[in-house]
Amino acid sequence: MAIGASSYGSVAEVAALCTMYTSSGTFSASTRPTLTQVETFVDRVSGILNVILAREGFATPVSQADAKLVMDDFAVEHAAYLCHAANRAGPYVPGNEQLRGRTAFEVIRQAAADFIEEMAAGLEALGATRTRVGTYGLGCRTEDEGGDELTPFFQREMMGNEVVDWED
Repeated sequence: MAIGASSYGSVAEVAALCTMYTSSGTFSASTRPTLTQVETFVDRVSGILNVILAREGFATPVSQADAKLVMDDFAVEHAAYLCHAANRAGPYVPGNEQLRGRTAFEVIRQAAADFIEEMAAGLEALGATRTRVGTYGLGCRTEDEGGDELTPFFQREMMGNEVVDWED
């Protein structure tokens, strides 16, 4: 098995951060975690990134070089934390204060959402493909539960704006 085509980072980069768990600098079937487990960690963290990127309107996987580097860094860092947790160390080990009753993946999802929200404007400025804006799908109710038309709280006239019908 290898990491997925839509994943960020590499097993070698994770191994560089977790040499104490490798065999001569690489993960294998006999290391803890195993090579297959590390590949799964990278894929899962990358999957979380891609879901949140898609929610924010970005095409996934991100392919613009600099934008991809920051996605690589996030995926590798959190995959390394999961390697530490597999060895009962690091911020994601069960019982750690950082988890505060949450799972490691709940923490990663929140960290990824915060990370992408912070980076979104920069990713777009670098040229990462954004197919829609963050307000996509935003709507409003025009009827109440009974089907009666709702009157907006604020109307143009209240703000000093006169509606002009240019057709007449």
